Amino acid sequence: MKRAWPFLALEVLLLLVLLQSNAPEVWFWFIALLVLLTWRSLALRSRLEQRRLKAQGATAAEEPDQPTG
Repeated sequence: MKRAWPFLALEVLLLLVLLQSNAPEVWFWFIALLVLLTWRSLALRSRLEQRRLKAQGATAAEEPDQPTG
């Protein structure tokens, strides 16, 4: 979670700038916020998928092989 604090602070800062900006700037800051949020959500998804695969691999390694025949 410590790695996420700077990004959360940046997202809050961008949101505050977005709320205080005038009309031409709103679209720029809105897109910047969307890009940042999308990037963070994809990174989170990737980390969760890696954890799931690692957990499945550890579980499969612990299961004894079934004799065939």
